[in-house]
This record gives sequence, structure tokens and C-alpha cells, in this order.
Amino acid sequence: MIHLHNALASIKFVCYIYQKDGEGDFMDTQELKNQVNELMRNQKYDEIEPLLFSHRKKTRNDNDLAVTYYLCAVYKQEKAAGQTVIFSKVLSVEELMGRYTVLKFYLRRIDFDVADGLEEFQQFLIEARVSPHELLWVIDYCVVHKEKVLKAIEGGLPQKAAGGLWAMPERGETCTGAADGEEICFIICTNDPVYAKECIYYIDHLKVPEGMQIDVLTVEEAKSLTAGYNEAMKYSRAKYKVYLHHDTFIVNPDFIRDCVEIFKNDPQVGMIGNVGVDRMPVTGIMWDVDRYGMLYEQHVYETELLSNPISPDMPYMEAEAIDGFIMITQYDVPWREDLFTKWDFYDCSQSMEFIRHGYKVIVPNMKEPWCVHDCGFIDFKNYDGEKAKYVAEYVSGSRCR
Repeated sequence: MIHLHNALASIKFVCYIYQKDGEGDFMDTQELKNQVNELMRNQKYDEIEPLLFSHRKKTRNDNDLAVTYYLCAVYKQEKAAGQTVIFSKVLSVEELMGRYTVLKFYLRRIDFDVADGLEEFQQFLIEARVSPHELLWVIDYCVVHKEKVLKAIEGGLPQKAAGGLWAMPERGETCTGAADGEEICFIICTNDPVYAKECIYYIDHLKVPEGMQIDVLTVEEAKSLTAGYNEAMKYSRAKYKVYLHHDTFIVNPDFIRDCVEIFKNDPQVGMIGNVGVDRMPVTGIMWDVDRYGMLYEQHVYETELLSNPISPDMPYMEAEAIDGFIMITQYDVPWREDLFTKWDFYDCSQSMEFIRHGYKVIVPNMKEPWCVHDCGFIDFKNYDGEKAKYVAEYVSGSRCR
């Protein structure tokens, strides 16, 4: 199902959750969440952390449970200070995650200068009764420029460009760099409307080259990522297409101009990524070799800079595979939905398909990351099966090492 959108409308917690599990943990993840919900409803907050720790394999492999576990530190600090505790403000893990997500989104907007004022944020802090302990913990987990964000909150206004190169424009601001009638379409395959809306919020704040038309398509209920992307690719007539995860937030205000310039300067460049490998290993696993590029990657308990820049005298590095959190194209090449029917290896496959069609796949030379990927934990349930398909199709007889 395709939906067309108008795009212009520090504290560290030392935790032992990663110790080896004991044998015999057969509890279902949902059952564990139900038990935590029951403890919240019965105000047995002290029992939440021990319960999650006793099932730490389930906890560390589920975003919601992992966040709940880490927020136990906030609960203990609030309790020690005699304050109303975080778990008393929600009735379930789902409500806790909703609260955490909203706070995280507000803080990231301040971090990357896309906050349309602080009034909404301040109202949320009051209505949700966010304590200083909770605020500081979430800043520590989710914010890149921590001091900048703290000063902005204390001062009441975002501190523009205080933490890096990027200073995001006002909504709808234009710049030069495109010919009249050109169009770029942002394609988001999603199962989470909250994250999709936030992803579009960042797209809305990009500088738009004069003459460039912007469209956003969200694809829901797709059978697979390749099927969803194929459906959107056929629907859109845009020359330039940006395929991105709903948890990818573009923080380079000149993103559109920078991509279009690369494509115009070299028509052989078919696809751009932000992280990639120059050669795929024979294992078919991108992470088995050095990855190049830049990215802010947020996990449950930290946001880290992934940076392995290419040579400063090169405008870009040719890649044999790019990471699928964002993939930008100027030509339409069909996605292999006949082969990849799940949610893995679509990106490595599409990279090879572009190369087979005679195009370059590249990672540009970035001074700072263009994106934040709020990826949390990665689900590897279907990974091995899709990897076997990739190896059989592309590795044998190819240039892979």
C-alpha cells in the first residue's frame, strides 16, 4: 500500500545485561513483557530489573525490553531522591516506549537544529512529568552534542550550528543547484507510523534546490523490502529516488543538492550510499571487511559516530555494496523481489544489480555524517537464508574476495 505525502507541508550506566545466560530460559518475549506490565500495574517496581536480568537473553534482543531495563537506572535515582518514579507514570512497556520515543525525538531535533522552537518540547516535559534524572539519561543515550543540547534547553532556544557543520534551514528554504522540472522522491518502506512521521519531519527541513519538486512515498504492508521498493519505484516518475528506512533521519541540510551534484558531475554514478565496502568478502557479510563512510548510529544505550573516511583527495569511493539505511539513485533498476523475499541483503543485491547494469555505486567523501540511523537491535531471524541466496547469486565467479 503506497501513500503519497506532501513533503513541504554525562552519565554512563555500567550494566551487566550482556553476561552469559543461564540454561533453560524458554519464556516467550511477549510473556515477559506481560509480566513487566503486571509489575507496573501492581506498583512492584523493584522487581522489574531482577526479572529482566534473569531473562537477559530475551531482554537484550528486544528493543522495548532493553530500554525498559536501562531505564531501571532512572527509576532507582528518582526513588533515592524521593521523586515520583518513571514506572508510576506509565501502565505498560508500550506506554514507556512511547514516552521514551517522544522525548528522544524532541532531543534529537534540538541536537541537529530542526526544532521549530521549544514550546512543544517544554509542554511535553511538564505534561509527562519528566524528571531531571530521566532527561539526563535520555540525553546520554540519544544525543550526539550533549553540551549543546543542555545549553539549548537551559537557554530556551536551540543553539544553531553550535555542535557541528550542519545548520538546518527553516522549513521550505530553497537553495541553488537543480534544473527546473527536476523531481526527487523519498521512498520509505515502513511498519511504524510514528517513526515514518519523524523521518518525514527531517525531509521537510531539507534545503530544496530551486526548481526541484519533492515527493514522499510511504509503503506499508509490503511483502518484502524489495517488493515494496519496486512498487514505489514504478509509481514514482522522479528521476532521483531516495530509498530509506523509517528510522533514518537526514541531518545534512544540503543533502538534495549534494546528491544531485554528484549525479550531474558523473552520469555513470547510478547509486549513492553513506556507508559501504569497496569489495564484498566471499562470506557475503559486509561487516567482515572494513566499511567506509560516516554515520551517527543510535543503539539502545548509546549514539555513536561510525567514521572510516575515504581519502581526502577523492570525491567518492566506488563500492561493491552499500548499507541499505539510505540508498539514492538516478536510474531505475528493478529490485530482485524474485530472489530476496524478506528484509535482508536487498541492499547488497541492489548494489550488484547496478554494477551489472554498468553503473557505479559510490560512497561520497563526507565531512560529517549525512544521517542518523536509529537502528536499535537488528533482527537476524531470516539473515542466514537471505545470505545464502546472495552468495549463490553474486559471489561465485564475481569480483568478491
